[in-house]
Amino acid sequence: MLRRMPPSTSPRVCFVIPTYNEAANITPLLERLTTLHAGGDTAIVVVDDHSPDGTGRLVRDFAAADSRVHLLEGPKRGLGHAYVRGMRHALDALGAETIVQMDADFSHDPADARRLIDRLGAGADVAIGSRYVPGGGIDHRWSLRRRLLSGWGNQLTRWVTGLRQVRDCTAGFKAISADALRAADIDSITARGQAFQVVLLHRLTRSGARVVEEPIFFRERDRGRTKLGWRDIVECLLVIWQLRLVDLLRPRG
Repeated sequence: MLRRMPPSTSPRVCFVIPTYNEAANITPLLERLTTLHAGGDTAIVVVDDHSPDGTGRLVRDFAAADSRVHLLEGPKRGLGHAYVRGMRHALDALGAETIVQMDADFSHDPADARRLIDRLGAGADVAIGSRYVPGGGIDHRWSLRRRLLSGWGNQLTRWVTGLRQVRDCTAGFKAISADALRAADIDSITARGQAFQVVLLHRLTRSGARVVEEPIFFRERDRGRTKLGWRDIVECLLVIWQLRLVDLLRPRG
């Protein structure tokens, strides 16, 4: 029998995890996170876009035994919209001090989150779980096509957007201070897919956030299917040039 955890009305750390058809992963992930972060100062917000495979039902069942877990449901409107909803809930409804964004498919090791959180404790505003700094890496099961798309995509993004100090611009594993996230004006972000990560990082750096990168190993998922498609790639290409234009038109001084 599961022991019901007491409610955490003002968590120090809140994990925000968007899901769509992650029924095979979500319960093991929640079990792992709640074990690693057993105190009452942690909350987990799962934003599920009405997954037809029952992901939301599994989260609801888990939350019935552990009130640190919160479920937000809604129509499928893209990764960016899901993240904004989850982050806004973490900031406004829960009053979290640190928000950790991560995938639901175990490509991000839940144990690595502690290192990201600790980097914020040491003075950073944003800590990125990075594949492309020394010590980081990518699963050997990635295809050559995916490696090239990711590697060259990051290089192009860095140079076009001016984010040259960041090696992994498309990373979806970050710890972000609440103050930095508020300054980034996330409500006005319209990017729907993976381009959200680039826009968010651009907003964070332009608002003065101190960004550091922590090496992680990015695993290929064992269960379920990847959501990355050509629509995401096209959107990213359009978005990085839009960000370049924003910077060129930004008043100087």
